[in-house]
Amino acid sequence: MKKTIVGITTLFFLILASSPALPQLKKIRFSTTSIAVTELQFRIAHLKGFYREEGLDLETLLIRGSVGMQALIGGSVDYASAAGSIIAAAVRGAPVRLVLIVNSKPQFDLIAHPEIKSVQQLKGKVIGISSRGGAVDLLTQLILTHHGVTPNKDATLIVIGTPEELATALRTGRIVACLLSPPRQLILYREGFNKLAYSGDYLASYPSGGIGATEEKIRTNPSEVLGFVRASLKGLQYYTQNRAESVDNISKYLGIKDPSLAGEVYDLHVSRLGGLSYLDEAWMRGAIDFTKKSLGVTKQVSPNQVFDFSFVEKAMARIKN
Repeated sequence: MKKTIVGITTLFFLILASSPALPQLKKIRFSTTSIAVTELQFRIAHLKGFYREEGLDLETLLIRGSVGMQALIGGSVDYASAAGSIIAAAVRGAPVRLVLIVNSKPQFDLIAHPEIKSVQQLKGKVIGISSRGGAVDLLTQLILTHHGVTPNKDATLIVIGTPEELATALRTGRIVACLLSPPRQLILYREGFNKLAYSGDYLASYPSGGIGATEEKIRTNPSEVLGFVRASLKGLQYYTQNRAESVDNISKYLGIKDPSLAGEVYDLHVSRLGGLSYLDEAWMRGAIDFTKKSLGVTKQVSPNQVFDFSFVEKAMARIKN
């Protein structure tokens, strides 16, 4: 019996030795800033094996705030998903480029207490923002100004913090309005809070979710960048074309137990993706100008200093074929 086992084991290893070697997957590290619907296409691409098809073994790391950008520039991670932070870093002159955008339109709604029915009614009220001079701050100011409410004169803007903290401040009455994205605003609508405005109606050139890489990565390993972009686009395509499965993934990924709420999150998110509008130069210049304003930057910044969408164009051609 012992000789038989030894013989089978030996035969097994001989077969392995004579078989062609399996292709070695390349490990890549991808940082994301939060568990959010804007990250879902990457999760789907991973679950469906799209990255493995490109020879990539993806490891996703949750790295919040500016630490993720430092990790990208320092080489601790290969790619980062924080589109807004990547644009900001590139505008400042950092050697990074945004190579893919998932959402080319904002996801934020301006939400208010039930008794507030219009933006004009925010005069004399306190509104929450996540940080001073950030995107949420500027988008809030943009909406207020459009409706004749002068920020920090007619209405007071105070820094609250994270989306979770903003939602809590809204519920407890510390603030009467703030900008929130899915699924938080949908949950609050169910609690009786009002939608006053959709930020995308005031600014179309605002990205959330994407892929950023360093200039060095783009220069030294373009095939890897192309593979990562192509697999991610396949994940996004699958996400938009398979509602039932995607809603189930939203439930699991975001911890939403109510299937109908998960469906609402999906439908709202898909309606605001914006397609490939970010490939247009006008869109790129709009995103740069908005970022420059938030940073107080006055120097000229061209789109090729911030974006490199050549990989998207190549990937789309391959996917269509």
